[in-house]
Amino acid sequence: MDYKEEFANILFNCLNQQITIQKIKDNIEIPSNNIADLAFTTFFLAKIFKKNPKDIAEDIIKNISKNSFEQFDIWNINGYVNLKIKPEILAKQTIEKIITLGKNYGKTDIEKKQYVLDEFNLNPLKTFHVGHLRMAAIGNSIYRIYAFMDQNIKPIYYGGDIGTHVAKWLWYYKSLDNQKQKIPDTNKSKWFGEIYMSAEKKYSEDPNAEKEIEKLQQELINNNELQQELKKLVKESFQGYLEIAQELGITLEKYIFESQAEKKFLEIKNTLLNNYKNIIYESDGAIIADLKKYELGILVLVKSNGALLYGAKDIGNLLIKKETYPECTNYLYVTDYRQEHYFKQLFKLFELLFPETTHIHISHGTVSLTSKAILKSREGNIILYEDFKQALQKKIKEILKEHNLENDNTTINILMLGIINFEMLKLNTHKNLIFNIDNALDLNGDTAPYIQYSGVRAKSILKKINEEHTKIDNIKIKNIQEEEINLIKKMNELPETVLTAMKEFKPNVIANYAIELAHTYNKFYDKHIILCDDQDTQKFRILLTKSFLITLENALYLLNMKIPEKM
Repeated sequence: MDYKEEFANILFNCLNQQITIQKIKDNIEIPSNNIADLAFTTFFLAKIFKKNPKDIAEDIIKNISKNSFEQFDIWNINGYVNLKIKPEILAKQTIEKIITLGKNYGKTDIEKKQYVLDEFNLNPLKTFHVGHLRMAAIGNSIYRIYAFMDQNIKPIYYGGDIGTHVAKWLWYYKSLDNQKQKIPDTNKSKWFGEIYMSAEKKYSEDPNAEKEIEKLQQELINNNELQQELKKLVKESFQGYLEIAQELGITLEKYIFESQAEKKFLEIKNTLLNNYKNIIYESDGAIIADLKKYELGILVLVKSNGALLYGAKDIGNLLIKKETYPECTNYLYVTDYRQEHYFKQLFKLFELLFPETTHIHISHGTVSLTSKAILKSREGNIILYEDFKQALQKKIKEILKEHNLENDNTTINILMLGIINFEMLKLNTHKNLIFNIDNALDLNGDTAPYIQYSGVRAKSILKKINEEHTKIDNIKIKNIQEEEINLIKKMNELPETVLTAMKEFKPNVIANYAIELAHTYNKFYDKHIILCDDQDTQKFRILLTKSFLITLENALYLLNMKIPEKM
């Protein structure tokens, strides 16, 4: 039961429906002092009703039907209408709700909308490095949250298969002997990435590199054989990305490449020039979007040499998405914060060209393994994903052995995926992240392994008991303990937590909740014997454990994390 919702409805009726439900909800809070479970502040009503807040609160309580007190205690303190849910009722209803809903627990019934999410934006032939893991984790989590809330969301890949980086990669690749040009059967992404890093290094050292690459770009325009060779290489590189995406549990529904977006923009270029002359026009041979009126400067779409820049290609990308998903008007983009100004320009342009659409930039900070190094694919201080993965797997195995825990490959891989996603998601997306492997593996810290081990504890309890003990009929709760009711209350927070994460595009809200939930369960686990002699208490605690496991698994699913069977 959504007690906040029920409390809001009670207040709504007491106020003779003069205040909207949403306004009432906005003024309901969870007191930090634990005096009450919920508190409604009446101070904002003083001007409306021209009364003292304390008197307003007293009037509300007087108007509440006696029937409403069956499961609540309600009282007034200095203008706050306080509500405390009777613990036995709260516990019983919470357990019944969680177990009945199962994998659906945590959902909120909200308006259904259509979204397209640019989730996995990597350029073929470039390096997949540790920094990209944050974009991947955030995008995947946003997708999972929205899909979980029954929103129609389409996750897509958008990547640059043309441009200078492609020519640079090909330029260096052509300098290799035939043996070194052979694409390996495994770790394709690493191979392509290493070539790109070598190309960057040679480019910085070779004074003739820029001219040679420009010549190669011109050759690509007319040389069909070279074009076909490049297409095969791009396809192989992209296949390496898809293998990583599958490994990371990332869902992708459609793939769009910059070459397609370029073609789509060129189809409407003249239409834009003719229909939006005050915004889009030629200047010194280039095509620009003039956004000075909106204090956003000039966005160059096409250079004087005819080369299309990001703005033009993003228009083409949007047109492809609109054609593919005509019912959709909401578009989400996950990139790092250094592109914020560009997206402000782009979204203003979209607003002028396609006013029926809405666009949101979900920006994120950078990732580093030290306090200084920002990992970039155009510099030499990057850590390849494959190398990072191997180092992490090795470290996990060492830690598990040290603590005499299970260290089979399945467990190691589940822990690894959990560590990567939790670390990438635990901070507000806007903050830069320093990934400390030792801290991330601390079994006693606010870490993925700590959360996952809490789930393993619950699983081990449930494996020991008969299925009859997990049925929710005939629950008898007596002498409920502080740790038990605290766990009940924490589990009740999941729906509100997921809704907040969705509205604010903040997976970290769920990550922090998962830590709090694990802490709360472990306090209960350490203080009380679950399989105790008293049968009623035993059944209650078994059901409490089962409810915890469902709640935790649902929260972790949204973070792309799993619980191992054993540790």
